[in-house]
Amino acid sequence: MGADVRPAGGAPALWLRRFGRCENGATAIEYALVGVVMAVGILAAYPLLKEPLTSLFSYIGDQMKVS
Repeated sequence: MGADVRPAGGAPALWLRRFGRCENGATAIEYALVGVVMAVGILAAYPLLKEPLTSLFSYIGDQMKVS
């Protein structure tokens, strides 16, 4: 019967090497980061845009009532 030859470190070391090379979740994480940055930007701009947008939509609504 032959000797059982395994790489140094065994299964945990093999799993760790495979995990380090795996890029399956990288794209999802990048998209999540882009989404977070966009959300923060929208929330930061909201106080600046609130009044102009309210005025614009009120004007549009008034014009629709007149027509």
